[in-house]
Amino acid sequence: MFRRFAFSAATVLVAVLAIASVRADQENDKTKKKDLNPIGAWFGIARPCPAAANDGPEHAQFCQRVCQNCPSTGLLPPEVPMIPTLLADGTVLADDAGELGLYHTTAHGKWQVSENDGLVNLPGTTRYRATFMWLGQFGPPPTNQFDNAIRPRFVTYFNPDDPDRMLGYIQPYFFPLTAGGTVIVNPYTPLDGFAGNHIPTIDPLTSPLPEGCQLDKGCLGTYHFVIRRIKAQ
Repeated sequence: MFRRFAFSAATVLVAVLAIASVRADQENDKTKKKDLNPIGAWFGIARPCPAAANDGPEHAQFCQRVCQNCPSTGLLPPEVPMIPTLLADGTVLADDAGELGLYHTTAHGKWQVSENDGLVNLPGTTRYRATFMWLGQFGPPPTNQFDNAIRPRFVTYFNPDDPDRMLGYIQPYFFPLTAGGTVIVNPYTPLDGFAGNHIPTIDPLTSPLPEGCQLDKGCLGTYHFVIRRIKAQ
C-alpha cells in the first residue's frame, strides 16, 4: 500500500513539475517576444506601388491595402535600395541609393509606435511610424544647387515571430524650398525674435503630413518594401 501511494505521489509530482516547466517556457517565450523590437540597422529594396507581378502576391495585396489604386506622379525611380537605422531614443537615420543618382543628403528624423492614427493594420504585427527629412537637388545631371527637401511617411510592421524582417511602405512628400539655390523664407517681423526670417515659406516641419498619398499636396507616390535586419557577424 505504501509503495503504491509513493508511486502515485511521485507520478503527481512529475506531472506538476512538467506543467510548471511548460508554463515557465511559455512565460520565457512571452518575455523574449516582449523584448524583441525593431531597434537596429536594416537593409531593403523599395519599389513603387502597385506591385509588379514578380514582386509576389504579398506585395500586391499589401499595396492594395495601403493605397488602393496607388496614385503616383510617375517621378519615382523604379527601385531604391535603402539602409534605415532605428535608434533606441526614437531617432531614425536613413541612407539610400538615390543619394548616388538623385543627389540628396542622409535623412534624419523620428520614429515611434503607430497608434490611433488611422493607418492600415496587419494582424499579428506592431505598426511603427517614422517621418524624416533629407535635402536634395534635381538630377541627374547634378545642378550643384540645393533645390528641395523630401519628407516621407515611413511605416513598418514588426512581427515578433519574424523579428529580423519587416514589411512596410514609404510615401515621400516633396517640398520645393529654394529659388536659385537660396531658401525662400517668410519676411522678417519683430515678433519672430530669434527665428528672424529663417523660416521657409514652404515649411516641411510645421504640420503633420497629409493623410495617405495626396498628389496635390506634394506626395510623389507610394513605395512598398521588405527590410531585413543587419546583424553582427
